[in-house]
Amino acid sequence: MKTLEVDFVTEWLGRAYFHDLSTFGALSEAAVRFLLCGGRLLQLQQGDLLYRAGDPAAEFYVVLHGDLSFYKQSEGQDVLTRHFQRGELLGFDGMIGLHARSGTAVAGEEVVVLEVGSALFFDLHTLFPADFGLMMINLSRELSREIALLENVIGQSIGWQSPQDEATSSD
Repeated sequence: MKTLEVDFVTEWLGRAYFHDLSTFGALSEAAVRFLLCGGRLLQLQQGDLLYRAGDPAAEFYVVLHGDLSFYKQSEGQDVLTRHFQRGELLGFDGMIGLHARSGTAVAGEEVVVLEVGSALFFDLHTLFPADFGLMMINLSRELSREIALLENVIGQSIGWQSPQDEATSSD
């Protein structure tokens, strides 16, 4: 894992690129730049570990490029449960919930992430309150999508069918 310079990443991806990411959508140019400059831009190669289950969660990560694989422990085995890709975030729930990492994040390919620590997140709130509000909406929307995904997985694992599906299967 290595740290990248902000100017290199913004030249490589282009300034407009960041506004297309769901986490940064509708944020001002100044707020995005503040996050990029205040956070850590990390490049991981395939197989590099971002964090392990049980690690403290004092920050969250936004995937800028590439794919992160997320593993949960089950019966002593690491089980792949999710891929996080461009624009998605991981670790926000642990940081906000003040609990340890619930799984292990590993680069599935070359990946670049922005690490946003709790102090930077607080500073965004203080210095850019309107952008902070927009970012909270973006983060909440992302968590909502994650909850819906998990509800579907749980429902499928127990054989649940929606009432609409049951009606069409009995016809």
